[in-house]
Amino acid sequence: MNQPVAAMTGTINIDSILSQISDKEVISDIHLAADEYVALRINWEIKKLTDQPKLTDEAMEIILKQLMRWNQKAFSQFLSDREADFSYISMDGTPYRVNAFFKLGKIGIVLRKINAVARKLEELMLPEFAEVIKEKVLDKDQWLFLVTGPTGSGKSTSIVAMIDYINSRRSEHILTIEDPVEFIFEPKKAIISQREVGHDTWAFMNALRAAMREDPDVIFVWEIRDKETAEAVLSLAETGHLVFSTLHTGSAAGTINRYISFFAPEIQDSIADRLADVLLGIQSQRLEKRKDKKGRVGIFEIMINTPAVKNNIKKRQISQIDSIIETGIKQWMIKLDQYAKRLAESGIIPEEKVLRYSI
Repeated sequence: MNQPVAAMTGTINIDSILSQISDKEVISDIHLAADEYVALRINWEIKKLTDQPKLTDEAMEIILKQLMRWNQKAFSQFLSDREADFSYISMDGTPYRVNAFFKLGKIGIVLRKINAVARKLEELMLPEFAEVIKEKVLDKDQWLFLVTGPTGSGKSTSIVAMIDYINSRRSEHILTIEDPVEFIFEPKKAIISQREVGHDTWAFMNALRAAMREDPDVIFVWEIRDKETAEAVLSLAETGHLVFSTLHTGSAAGTINRYISFFAPEIQDSIADRLADVLLGIQSQRLEKRKDKKGRVGIFEIMINTPAVKNNIKKRQISQIDSIIETGIKQWMIKLDQYAKRLAESGIIPEEKVLRYSI
């Protein structure tokens, strides 16, 4: 870096900060906070830029207002709510997901760097499973596919790759409902309508209710958090749309249990029936450090809704699904530990990492 990141308060500029650190190794997150050094998460490890001055309270306020595009209403809402989630695209076109918050009364900001170019499925997972996702999910005209995993597991990257695959091959209307928008798609064969909550629609449920009137073929619903969203997603899939969504769950079986649990006990059997009928499959994922320390690699569990899986969902025998996936390699299914073992055998991740996925 030629210029100090924390320049004089009056001239500090968030795009200058981002441009100065964009050439560093594999950065996933940028941490900014008053009275602290700028810190970067590089290959999962936090590195503080101690050769630069700490950021001041005044600098943090200016940075946040710049990230909010000097929107005073948004800044006032942040002061009221004490936190905010939104997106930002830097001068060089790199998208970021931004979370602003208070800690000990001072402003903190975390920027999650989003790939500016959609990656190919073959770059994210073993080629044979990329082909499974294409054939069993992305080439379908309707139903529901769920991508799950903890925060920071690469769900957004996977969804972007899937939507861009469809964008490149189908002359259809792709509708996304996001909070916030993380990746700006360039229309190819498809037309794409990306709607951001708080910017293009006042409420997530408003956008979901309006979706049916917007002539979509493919719909991405940012995240299933509650019964209302779970019901809306089921209805959209049942009415002939190809629907994608995400949950913060760790496995296919855990995802099915979580989905059903959004609803009252007296209707859970009927929800299980509906879910079994519309579900294409579930992709659960994690990210693991590569053995060569050149970034991270995805560890995937893939469940396809075969007749055996569907039958177990309808009967609410969800505990049987793990064994169906484990023995379902002929149906191109795989569990996290099996996938991790393949990567270890190929020398991509260390052998000892496989144990953490053997649950």
